[in-house]
Amino acid sequence: MRLREILAAGVMLAACGPSLAADPTLLGVGIGLFDETFLDPRIAFFKVDYNRKHYEATDHRFEIMGGYNLLPTPEIYGRLHPTAGFEITSSAGTWMGAGVAYDVNYGPLHFTPKFEPGLFMPGDGKRLNYPLEFRTQLELSYEFADHSRFGVAISHISNSQLAERFNHNKPNPGADILSIYYRFPLEAWFPG
Repeated sequence: MRLREILAAGVMLAACGPSLAADPTLLGVGIGLFDETFLDPRIAFFKVDYNRKHYEATDHRFEIMGGYNLLPTPEIYGRLHPTAGFEITSSAGTWMGAGVAYDVNYGPLHFTPKFEPGLFMPGDGKRLNYPLEFRTQLELSYEFADHSRFGVAISHISNSQLAERFNHNKPNPGADILSIYYRFPLEAWFPG
């Protein structure tokens, strides 16, 4: 299958779930700072090589998160949703991929870690040295009565050392992204 077909299947999977839908399918838009240097958590998947030059750019993200739970567990432990997304930076770098989001809520507050493998093309910006890049994200959001959400997130894109193993020992510099998001139910645009 070609990349477009894989991404189309991911979007359809996220949007058209089986009858176990408990949450609305959410469309999301985000804006942020790509390859930022302001916040450096240096934990787990968020490590960046800060000895290399940074290529800060504005980051624009569009995504969909399916409303059904992929886990057979009770929802008190959180829900695992399929996601698919596309982002483009002001330096024409693009990333597109699909994965999963683990959504845990306490009242109107949602904590949502995500993992999405995808393809990255650097444009005129930072080179990550391998086309397969993994996006990890931690997001905190507030859900309104209409099920829309507003949140903040930190993300990291990295090839998990694949460039070193398969691309003539090129480094894996990684990039962190700080973003704000607005998500709204798909039903708001396409009722019925």
